[in-house]
Amino acid sequence: MELEELWERYSDLLLSTFQDGEQTNVKFMLDELGERIIITPAGRLIREAGCEPGGMLRLSMQVASQAVKLLEAYDMQPELKRSVVKIALLHDLGKVGDLKHDHFIPQDSDWHRDKLGAHYKFNDAESLQKMTVAHRTLYLLQHYGITITQNEWLAIQLAPGFHFEENRWYVHDEPSLARVIQHAKYAVSRREA
Repeated sequence: MELEELWERYSDLLLSTFQDGEQTNVKFMLDELGERIIITPAGRLIREAGCEPGGMLRLSMQVASQAVKLLEAYDMQPELKRSVVKIALLHDLGKVGDLKHDHFIPQDSDWHRDKLGAHYKFNDAESLQKMTVAHRTLYLLQHYGITITQNEWLAIQLAPGFHFEENRWYVHDEPSLARVIQHAKYAVSRREA
């Protein structure tokens, strides 16, 4: 699927997860960050799923699809579907970077590309404030005035997994939404590997 078509499907699907009155801020964010969202990779190493322009967009769509399948397979609350799709599409938004600087930049070292498979590198700390992807995602959402529920906020925070120290406190007490997103991410990443 071409990136332009993928972007259209992504933005239409994301907008459909918000009520009419909430869509204005989402549209504004998509207009401002759209070009960067379209080209953002999901990872920096070739062995990581989505290490190509459009990788984050493609993987987010796959996570959304997998999350909906999990909801249906486990006969979970159908009212979670809108939140599941919304958070699956937004959880990695922080990989875009901040309002001005990209999180990933092309690798300029032939050695790193050839020997390590690092096609991208992290932007340096001088240009981009050091933050986790989840924290940067939450920052971007609040910057654009995009309101999410407490469970949606936790699902974004917990999406990277419990191996992160700041997420360990939630083990066994995470909301169902967070569990669905984590499992969907895992399933997609294993399928891509």
